[in-house]
Amino acid sequence: MECIYNLEGKNKAIVLFKFFAALLITYSHMAILFPKFNWLVTGGAIGDGLFFFCSGFTLFLGRKSSFSDWYGRRVSRIYPSIIMWALLSALFFGWEWSVTDLLTTPKYWFIPCIMVYYAIFYLVREFLAHHLNIVFYVSLALITMVSFFVLDMDNSVMYAQVSFMRVYYFIFMLIGAVTAVDLKKEQKERVFGFLWNGNGGVLRSTFLFVMSIVLYYACMAAYKLGPFYCHFQMVSLLPLMAAIYYLFVICSDKKLLKVFDMPIVGNVVYVISSLTLEIYLVQYAIFTDRLNSIFPLNIFVVYLAIFAVAYILKCFSNLFTLVFSNSHICLKQIFSI
Repeated sequence: MECIYNLEGKNKAIVLFKFFAALLITYSHMAILFPKFNWLVTGGAIGDGLFFFCSGFTLFLGRKSSFSDWYGRRVSRIYPSIIMWALLSALFFGWEWSVTDLLTTPKYWFIPCIMVYYAIFYLVREFLAHHLNIVFYVSLALITMVSFFVLDMDNSVMYAQVSFMRVYYFIFMLIGAVTAVDLKKEQKERVFGFLWNGNGGVLRSTFLFVMSIVLYYACMAAYKLGPFYCHFQMVSLLPLMAAIYYLFVICSDKKLLKVFDMPIVGNVVYVISSLTLEIYLVQYAIFTDRLNSIFPLNIFVVYLAIFAVAYILKCFSNLFTLVFSNSHICLKQIFSI
């Protein structure tokens, strides 16, 4: 089997990282598939953090250009898929979309959120790229302080469906950006150099990742004990940030990156990684409890269905882009990922 990908010039760790992000964020929405064990469905905040980390990382690796060109490339990547999904979901799933829905995507809070952060990141990259450490620490401090005034600390959880939760993910975009810049620096000059000095290998990073996850869930469990503990929920950001960072370190391990030397495994990882947006868009239409009688096989079947529909959406998105860019329509480009 031949490789369908060319990773020259791409960060393989980010490709692998996005693969895990796509799997985890989809899993975190699968409560309907777990008839008796829906308490096992978790990881939403972690999955969202992974997505925003990837976005921040790649934003600081791309070429510099004018704002209109830079932002336009982001729009041209995201909105063809949204427009075609509006059409397909209306035809086959009975979803209703208005013109306003296409712009604000109320079913998908991630889209308007990331579009706003793209604009902010352009300013950060243009004027504050050499002061990312200051931007990160100041943003973390400000968001933490504002949280105490915005959130209902007696009843709400910061990662739940409250509007302010979107602000926390700006921090994860900054972590991704700082990490991308750190890779170009000497160890002693890195902002996050104190977290990982390159020693200890994947075992040390895995241990620190697992410990960070344990601490994160310990924090989340403590908040359920009563309103008093909810006042300290901002503490959970620390292990969550550490977990996401150490997962990137794990994905950067040379031994793990050898998956791309195995065509079958590498192709699967690459395809799912490349369809993260489409997977996010289509999954809500595919989730069903009709297969719960074959639990846990229903999870695998639904995953496959989501990936298949996501690829179909990607093909329609490619066609839309080709038609409206006045480019020559080529079948290979339509079916490319």
